[in-house]
Amino acid sequence: NNNDINKSEKERLLAIMEDTTVFFEENLKKSQQAIDYVKSRGITEDTAKRFRIGYIPADWRLLYTYLKNKKYADIDIEKAGLIKKPDEIGGIKKEYYDRFRGRIMFPISDSGGRVIAFSGRILVDDGKSAKYLNSPDTILFNKSTVLYGIDKAKTDIRIKNYSILVEGQMDLVLSHQAGIKNTVAVSGTALADTLFSKENIVNNLGIVKRLSNNIILAFDSDNAGRKAAMRSARIALGLGMDVKIADLPDGKDPADLVLSDPESWKNVLRNSKPVVEFQIDTVLSQKLDPRKLPQALRDNVFPFIAPLTGAMEKAHYIKLIKEKTGISEDSIREDLKQAESLIK
Repeated sequence: NNNDINKSEKERLLAIMEDTTVFFEENLKKSQQAIDYVKSRGITEDTAKRFRIGYIPADWRLLYTYLKNKKYADIDIEKAGLIKKPDEIGGIKKEYYDRFRGRIMFPISDSGGRVIAFSGRILVDDGKSAKYLNSPDTILFNKSTVLYGIDKAKTDIRIKNYSILVEGQMDLVLSHQAGIKNTVAVSGTALADTLFSKENIVNNLGIVKRLSNNIILAFDSDNAGRKAAMRSARIALGLGMDVKIADLPDGKDPADLVLSDPESWKNVLRNSKPVVEFQIDTVLSQKLDPRKLPQALRDNVFPFIAPLTGAMEKAHYIKLIKEKTGISEDSIREDLKQAESLIK
């Protein structure tokens, strides 16, 4: 029965991931340098334990050897995304080696709390390796349908009836440490990559939408972060979600804020604004020439009003634009119709 085979394969891989997590946790305890790094990021020992943060020294086959001693098969360890083999050249047999080396390890869990993947942050930057390295897609893990921290956030998202979406692992861990546990993270780190394809955003938002229709996007204040937040916001509005944007101070991410003062992170969240209002205020803060204002609104605000499904919501924002800019409601409506026709 094929189903049984798949199930037992999945169970084997989950067992490998669990043993690997324990191995990484043990290695963290043994390395002063790794412990110091985790501390330097403001993570307490308690938080490190709760998130099962670990470490793998910069060695070629430490994990592989450990898992082989536990009698796991090469093929399963490879399928779990933990080892790889260089291409054979000239028929010389090549050895497996560990995918993750010299990294602080963050286990990524499914919503039931079972470890299905890892994200590793390089401990000593050598200028060549990626700062973050994630598990490849495996039988257990599909990048586009997993949010980091969902297992620890889901109860709070339901209770508080909103979720907070951040970019990175550190942002998430420190937000939880500051007591804001309805936070989840997009586990990919490069915002330009496929993670921000429409399909992936829809998948990611779908996970939290089932828990609550309300979301605050708290992405980095840099250009890439702002772009990704706005792209996600438009899609979330199209799914009928209620979207707010947290305005992070320039050059700061949530992890920086928590580290300097957890209250400042809470304030940013308290002051988050509905996305349309956020966009209006952003345009107005540029103090444009009045002749250029309508075009700026067409470019930056209307794309966020157009996907709204309710007539009352639209009327609310038309009125808001009139109040803030003095432009007549009729002109705003006229321009909005055009924006809507472009979206259909």
